[in-house]
Amino acid sequence: MGREQPRFKGRDGALAVLRSALRSGAQRGRLVVVRGSAGIGRTRLLEEASRRWRSHGVRVAEIQVGGRDLHGVDVVVRALRRDFDRLGDPGLIDGISALVRLCEAEDGFPAVVAELGRVFGRIGALGPTAVFVDDALEIAEPAALLLAARRPGCLLVTSMRADAEPARAAELLEMADEVLDLEPLADEDIAAVAGLDEVALRALRTALGELFGNPGAVLTALDLLREQGRLVDSVGGPLTLTDPDSPIALPGDHDLLRRARSLGELAIRLLAVADGALDVDDLPSISVALGSGVVECGRMVDRLVENGLLVVDSWGRLRCACPALAAAVAPLRRLPVGRNALRTPSAAGSFARPAPVREHRTGRSRAWSATEERIVELIGTGRTNRQIGTVLGLSEKTVESHVTRLLAKSGCRSRVGLVVMANRRHGQAFNRPAA
Repeated sequence: MGREQPRFKGRDGALAVLRSALRSGAQRGRLVVVRGSAGIGRTRLLEEASRRWRSHGVRVAEIQVGGRDLHGVDVVVRALRRDFDRLGDPGLIDGISALVRLCEAEDGFPAVVAELGRVFGRIGALGPTAVFVDDALEIAEPAALLLAARRPGCLLVTSMRADAEPARAAELLEMADEVLDLEPLADEDIAAVAGLDEVALRALRTALGELFGNPGAVLTALDLLREQGRLVDSVGGPLTLTDPDSPIALPGDHDLLRRARSLGELAIRLLAVADGALDVDDLPSISVALGSGVVECGRMVDRLVENGLLVVDSWGRLRCACPALAAAVAPLRRLPVGRNALRTPSAAGSFARPAPVREHRTGRSRAWSATEERIVELIGTGRTNRQIGTVLGLSEKTVESHVTRLLAKSGCRSRVGLVVMANRRHGQAFNRPAA
């Protein structure tokens, strides 16, 4: 049987911030938002804080969001009954019972909110209290609940994904007293969590790429390797891989794969073709091989970039976000072709390499403005028009107009084509000999 490895490391600083917020919440109530990418450890941090604080006598309510509860009231009532009925405070028990009756009546939401405020006020008066709501944005309209729970004596801690819908995220962040951004773990912390020997650790680092600092990605990849029988104990030492040179894949429920599946079969097949690298100049040939239109493929490539599934390398080529993603989608592809196969005859005919994308030139200069250069740079990071507008202080419509003009004057077919062209322009400028 494999040994149990430490599954919580490198978050002492974040726990210290929450401890400080718990003390501050005693005076006036406090809302802390823990923000981070999928799998960065938001849920695990809340669970660890809850476990430690309960052991020190802090009152804790863990609210598990789910179902179709519009305002989150039902899940709050269940958590309060589970965690605070046992305190024996008659006023608190009466308040929770009143909430149950109001919820069952299915009307008078203002009365429910008022009663929630009274209940949390009474809980906070009993002593330091922490209320954890994992991913409050899963509630359709969470504002009333969060405002009611942030009472004197209570620390309200909720989490949110870094890529949450901007308008809803802005509302939550505006309510927050403090935002705690979780960063990737340091290599030594990941090594402690993984418990692998150097060869296996190096293979995992290579497979996960930028996800290697993400504890969720590491732990789920290790769980999959255990299920596959590829992790073995070395006597008295760390775990080792039986076949470190074989691909390591993301598990099927990883966030990146869920995103890919939500985009449809074409997305999966394009990711499979991009196993090594995908040049946008190859899109006409690829579209023929996939039986899809070139415009449809171009748009899907854009969506893959926007969703962080494809990234643009320094040579202007598209690659899967990490080798583990490529390994996960490889068995799902139905078209057994790679980039080299696209240039060999097949039943569909010969695939001729199209002419490379070039700037359309007229008598006047087609140079990009500084704003346009910056927009293309941000497109290359996977940002949407709205996110680009937030960074540059422009409206989403203005960014959209810039992108439309850039496509027209560059002759590019897609946003990714703009990034490729920008990389080529910069490369030519760098390689141009000095006068």
